[in-house]
Amino acid sequence: MSSSPSVVFSAFRSTTDLRLIGWAAFRENVRAGALAGAVAGSPAGNLAGSMAGPSGPAVAEAQSRGSRPGRPARDGSTLARAHSGIWRVLASNNRELGRSASVYGSFAGARAHVLELKDLVDDMVAETVTGPTAGAHGWIVRVGDRVVMTSGRWYGGPSSSREASVGAILAFRTAIVAEGARPSAEGGRRSRAESDDEKSLSW
Repeated sequence: MSSSPSVVFSAFRSTTDLRLIGWAAFRENVRAGALAGAVAGSPAGNLAGSMAGPSGPAVAEAQSRGSRPGRPARDGSTLARAHSGIWRVLASNNRELGRSASVYGSFAGARAHVLELKDLVDDMVAETVTGPTAGAHGWIVRVGDRVVMTSGRWYGGPSSSREASVGAILAFRTAIVAEGARPSAEGGRRSRAESDDEKSLSW
């Protein structure tokens, strides 16, 4: 087990992948909490369409062949094309510390965006958000007006959420970026072992 945090990539086989659906549902709850904070007067900024890369939302590759590497595949509440993926920040014990705020249309694009963001860690700003139930708190991380990372779970109070967001940014700074993607095992089924080349090409 590595003693360093890591950024890993999870590839989804289809838009019906339960893990992708779960990621999207959680992301929308985080987005709703951030929007509620903006309405209440917190410095949440312009959340409409901000869950995307630093240069703005891109159109899904399924609808536009002009999608560029390093940019999310789709913005907003809809899911990505059949083959897509996200990235997650893991502690040395494999505990998730944070996750991407967007789904990506290609592994190359996701990894390029992570490397780009690692050069922008000093510009990252964390904000706490309220969850869908009383007492639930999460967080988002911005670079400029774009949300690039979110919590992967809810916390019992704003202070613990804030502390977790700081830890996620610190871990992201020093994280080892994986060179391949992990295919999602849909419905709990285990997939056969794949080479790094197969993992990358399958997304």
